[in-house]
Amino acid sequence: MATDFAAEAGSRDVLLECEPFRALRSHLVDQVFSCLAGRVYEPGETVIQQGQRGDSLFIVLEGEARVLLTDHDGSIHCIATLVRGSIAGEMSLITQEPATADVTAATELKVLVLAATQFDLLAAKNPELTIVLTNLVADRLGRGLHDGLGGKVLNGYRINRCVGRGGMAVVYEAVALATGERVALKMMSHRLVYQPGAFSRFEREARIVEGLEHENVAKLKGHFPAFRTEFIVMELLEGRTLAELLADRGPFPEPQARPVLGQLASALRFVHEHGVVHRDLKPGNVMLSPAGIVKLMDFGLAKEDERLTDDTATQHGTVLGTPLYMSPGQMTGEETGPGIDVYSFACIAFELVAGVPLHVGRTTRGLFQDKLTRVLPPAVDIGRGVSAEFHEFLRGALAGDGDLRADALAEAAAWAGRPDEAFLRGLFEAGRG
Repeated sequence: MATDFAAEAGSRDVLLECEPFRALRSHLVDQVFSCLAGRVYEPGETVIQQGQRGDSLFIVLEGEARVLLTDHDGSIHCIATLVRGSIAGEMSLITQEPATADVTAATELKVLVLAATQFDLLAAKNPELTIVLTNLVADRLGRGLHDGLGGKVLNGYRINRCVGRGGMAVVYEAVALATGERVALKMMSHRLVYQPGAFSRFEREARIVEGLEHENVAKLKGHFPAFRTEFIVMELLEGRTLAELLADRGPFPEPQARPVLGQLASALRFVHEHGVVHRDLKPGNVMLSPAGIVKLMDFGLAKEDERLTDDTATQHGTVLGTPLYMSPGQMTGEETGPGIDVYSFACIAFELVAGVPLHVGRTTRGLFQDKLTRVLPPAVDIGRGVSAEFHEFLRGALAGDGDLRADALAEAAAWAGRPDEAFLRGLFEAGRG
């Protein structure tokens, strides 16, 4: 039921309470406010219907609504409750796709409505309106096991659940309808859609990984555009990352750490031989399966050495990576070759046996200074104690000259194997606890 309460001053206050609109210039907020209409829904009445193309943006003024996702098997999940200041309908408006969930009034519901035609007119003159709503889409996707994409079929893959979320991507478990194969769909975060070079970096990751066939590198199966962003199809990996295992299980004994590190070193050598530098090697990007198989993941910052210009990789002067695991030269941008991965590998190796990171620092500057001054602890003081051979490997892999680190990586690759079955059972049983 349409009403005229949208013109009331209190309605504008609610608009300013909404996170997206608070970021807009005041005159644009006034323009949006002038285009709003009021509407009232009775309890149980449908505001948005899943599967239908959305034609409006809704801002809750009074009352409550439920966001209900109906899965492919008919099961219904309540994925959100909308209250005063909440927004609905942005997903369909931004992606130009059918609504991904039902929105139903739980109580008498007063809403402010911005018609899609009005939104398009405003957005054409004020691109920031599209940007703030796109960021809202990014904030909402991947927040829980089920989100607005749950049960949806994209390019022949049906999404089952969300399995991970980071600053650059959301990862879903999905199934290929044609074969029944379970895969991982890595979706570029909508927050990156308007960042220069974001699409090219995501496409570059697909191109790089597509050419890397190695048992210890996560396999790529394809990529496609959908929902106004990009998706990469990867093999679905079973297991946990080294970061998760370290947090739950603590340090590995050296005899069990060696075969894990050996597999990772083999993957890195293969990657380097194919002209690729990973550039973001860290425990969170290394998966270990219950069978003891290591997989190197996430090539989102990778660079094809000597074959990629700076303008397609990163903006000039920009340093990408995770500072805790970066070499000093990578942090300053002076070092870009395979040696930066070897330094990161050494940081992982130290943490795997010590249970704590090699470097400390509350700020990037403090961390950089620590990397320049910290002396590798004696072998007996690293975790439970390590062998002289392992200690010497760490020293070589952390050498200041990146070219000198390659020998250490070759040494570690010779350790490749699988940890003991008993250790693996205990490792993953502890993780489930």
